[in-house]
Amino acid sequence: MGKATKKFSAKQIMIRDLHEQLILLHQNKTEFEFIGINSNGDDCIYFAKEGQNYNIEYEAVEKTQLPYFEKIKSFASRNNYSYSEKINNGIPYLIVHTNTGIDQTIKLAEQIQIEIFGNNENTVYEIVP
Repeated sequence: MGKATKKFSAKQIMIRDLHEQLILLHQNKTEFEFIGINSNGDDCIYFAKEGQNYNIEYEAVEKTQLPYFEKIKSFASRNNYSYSEKINNGIPYLIVHTNTGIDQTIKLAEQIQIEIFGNNENTVYEIVP
């Protein structure tokens, strides 16, 4: 079978639109128990439920993501959040245990996107998966 002719188009948002997506995640109205935002491949961060709150997660699938992995660990330490690391099929995975509500999670996500990835409030992200 050849390649599909119709390309799937992910939902696009800006960081200010993340509130609605986190509510859908909270209400279990997403495909998985997490969602992510991604604008360029390297800046893909995930949001996973932690009880009534959220954690921020990052996965270094490509070698280009490894420096960001380390920067997010440093960000977590500087902001007094614990984190845990694991390896999934050879891929480093980081969980920043923010355990924050929607508003604080969005502020942290925006701070990570600006400080670590150089994005801004006008960056357009795709919702993943």
